[in-house]
Amino acid sequence: MKSNLTRDWIDMVFDDLEGRAVNEAVRFRLLDLVETAGLEDMEEADIIMSIESDELTRQEADELWRRLLDAQPRVPDMYAPTQRMLAAWIRSFCL
Repeated sequence: MKSNLTRDWIDMVFDDLEGRAVNEAVRFRLLDLVETAGLEDMEEADIIMSIESDELTRQEADELWRRLLDAQPRVPDMYAPTQRMLAAWIRSFCL
């Protein structure tokens, strides 16, 4: 009898983990990625609503994670242009 009770408890806790809502730490990280992603305003609003939804599943969170990582700016784009690029741009006005 004890093993059936244990099995029921395990089934209750671990069944369908993919369909359960995500925790607040995952939501916080997703919202943090939204702030730095290069998204249009309407798209950003839709994503924020999805993240804050109570029905957000782990699978949906993974899809949003990939989408937000793809929208992140490239590291070289976040810095000033090189001296060579700047000189070529200035020369384009002088000639």
